[in-house]
Amino acid sequence: MVSKESYCVYRCLLADLLCHSVPEYTASRTKSVAWESQRHATEVSELFSILEGNEIALANIHDERRAKAKWERYMLCDGTPDPTIAAEVNTYINLSYEATDTNAIESVIADSKQTLALTSELEFLLDDTPEKELSESQAARYRETINELQNLLSSKIDAATVLLLKAASSLADTESGNLQLVKGSPDFTVMLWGNLTKNPRFKSFEFEEEKFIFELPKQLALSDIAIRVVRTQYDHYSHLCRTFHAKKKKKPVTVMETVAQEMEDKEDKPEEADKTEEEQGQINSEEKQEGDVEKAEDEDGGNVETDEQKPPTPSKTPQQTQPVQADAEEVEDEDEVEEEYDQEDEDTVDLRAYQVLGGVIHLDLLSLPPQPKQVKSWVMTQVSGNELKRVAYPAGDNRLGQTLSGTMTMGQTLDPKALASAAAATEALGAPPVGISFRLRDDVLYSEEPQMAYWCPDRKQWRLDGFIDIKFNEETRILSFKTINFGPLACLQDKHINMPFQSWELRPVAENHARFTVMAAIIEAEIEIKGSLCCFRQTPDSETKPELSDLKEKWMTPKQLIQAMKTAGVNLFPENDSKKYVSIVEKNTVIEDAIYQQMALAASHFAFAWSKWNSDAGAEKVILQGTQKLLDEAPHDNVEDEEKKKDEWSLLMVSKQRTMKLRITEYDEEFSEDYADGAQFHADLYHMVCELSTEEGMERMRSTDFRFVDAVHQLLSATRLLTYS
Repeated sequence: MVSKESYCVYRCLLADLLCHSVPEYTASRTKSVAWESQRHATEVSELFSILEGNEIALANIHDERRAKAKWERYMLCDGTPDPTIAAEVNTYINLSYEATDTNAIESVIADSKQTLALTSELEFLLDDTPEKELSESQAARYRETINELQNLLSSKIDAATVLLLKAASSLADTESGNLQLVKGSPDFTVMLWGNLTKNPRFKSFEFEEEKFIFELPKQLALSDIAIRVVRTQYDHYSHLCRTFHAKKKKKPVTVMETVAQEMEDKEDKPEEADKTEEEQGQINSEEKQEGDVEKAEDEDGGNVETDEQKPPTPSKTPQQTQPVQADAEEVEDEDEVEEEYDQEDEDTVDLRAYQVLGGVIHLDLLSLPPQPKQVKSWVMTQVSGNELKRVAYPAGDNRLGQTLSGTMTMGQTLDPKALASAAAATEALGAPPVGISFRLRDDVLYSEEPQMAYWCPDRKQWRLDGFIDIKFNEETRILSFKTINFGPLACLQDKHINMPFQSWELRPVAENHARFTVMAAIIEAEIEIKGSLCCFRQTPDSETKPELSDLKEKWMTPKQLIQAMKTAGVNLFPENDSKKYVSIVEKNTVIEDAIYQQMALAASHFAFAWSKWNSDAGAEKVILQGTQKLLDEAPHDNVEDEEKKKDEWSLLMVSKQRTMKLRITEYDEEFSEDYADGAQFHADLYHMVCELSTEEGMERMRSTDFRFVDAVHQLLSATRLLTYS
């Protein structure tokens, strides 16, 4: 079978031959080429006009929405500070620090809602405000305010903990004699245990409401310590890590840029250049004379200072060139050092490849303050500070009363096997570890066994070292491990565990209503798009995931849905550097995004689907299936005749220059770029769809709302399914 390229070459040769042999052919050929060029230009202009109109309408809608929200925020008179106004938010933060009478745990939980709301408002503004309307200084101030609000919340929780620990004896459980307390809100839960009895037979303790269990080594069980667990739904640490954002490589200054700058300087100051040439001539003449003198005096044994020994004459050009080249070398060196640092420590978590899932668990080992003592009718209380005192573990001076070389379940005899296991754990970690067991959140999907990490505040990074005996029970969703790490802990999951995708389909349901299905590596996700909103579903024939029940059937904007899916553990959204972690055939991003825009334009009446030939087409060509679908199919209604389904789908190939319908189908065994009989070349996918559509389909496409088009485009661009399938 003759390929399309061979056919085109043959056609050009034939045209050239006819042009030289048949004079009449020249005029007809010129007319045909002119007509095709004019049609191509018309299609490009028409598509640009449609996209520009949608973009302007969308920009106007968002501008009105932002202006309305800004006015409503200004008119809000409920006492809530405006986080965008530095004076108001700073006053709120300072007054909160000074209000020590609101440090009770109930007050802190109540006030935390407003603090977190202000944080969320600033994060939304950073994401929603266009760059032209938000200066770099404003963005930096917003981020600084977010950090200050997060620090405020952490400080208030610490202050509330101090009050609880000081009153531990009065709040102690009557049965165990220890402090046992659980207080919480939808955003975080505080679990506090105080070791008042110091029972040497202490085994473990469980916060039954939260399904959280900890075991202590004997040296801690006999000490004045408290265990605090703060389990948050949010993560206030990862954004501080260097690998949280994609690395931006600095563009080194090239030699050509340096030369161009030198030429500009010379053109700007021609008189200086002429003067320099005259001075250089004088210098050369003087050098010649001095050379003769030097030669004569050398023969006489003289010691005359030569021109080479003198400081060089200042020259403007070398002074500019050398620093620029040095800067370029420094930039390259910085990039090389950064790459080496990434590979230097294998325990450092790369947040480009992993994500924190299920919030953060703050596990703190605290010092128990002196408790009030009753002497006759007097209550004596030792005055202590109001700061929360954390106990370093493992302690460098071993003053915690270590009595065992290892750890074991308290209350058991010194069984040789248990002691050997405890000693092995101590040897592996450097100190007797603490045992932790907890139930994972019910609204988060873990597609693989979670990996534990702890936050290192000095390096500002998540780390994997210091954990042993990690076990996960999928049925009970209980994760247990042993560690010597206190502080923020988190579960990690591979960001790209669902990539590459197996297949995908975008199918219209009705006007401004479509269904987007992605068969990922582990999960089968279905997103229904209606107008400017969308909701998550699972395909009817896929395994039901109870963890995603809270995510289903909730209508939200595409941005909100994308964030909600990521938070729930369904990450189908690759980032700019995801190609480093997923094996794909990368496509030209200009072609790819243009196709997403045009697919969105036709999503009300035209279906698109994955093609197995796409990976064989290379980077500059994209192949996908397409067919018109006017029937308003109910969601999950997939009862179709298989043979009919094979016939109705067309195979479309898109490149920078043109789009065409291929002769082959999805079910052929060999790939060919031959175009279908009777098909025309078009400038873009949109006009190819127009050719394959009926008048009814065209009418539906013309009446499609631009907000629906934008919603579809956002989801297609976020999944990048043409590259990651």
